[in-house]
Amino acid sequence: MHEVGIANSIVEAVRTEMAPHPGASPVKVTVKVGAMAGVDRDSLAFCFEAITRGTIFESMTLAIEDAPADELELSCLELEEP
Repeated sequence: MHEVGIANSIVEAVRTEMAPHPGASPVKVTVKVGAMAGVDRDSLAFCFEAITRGTIFESMTLAIEDAPADELELSCLELEEP
């Protein structure tokens, strides 16, 4: 189940993107997943929820959007400033 690795990579990317914004809280992260990317969306959402449970990312929403072919990318991160 490589969705666990993908979910973990999403969380790490969010951490990296948050670094220049101390005190900000993550609200929503959007990823684009293509039909040929080999990613089970339900499994990804489940893994993301499991990985973020009990962390500062727990309240962050994961949005999964359609993308062409085998695309898989983090497309948007919404932060709430303090």
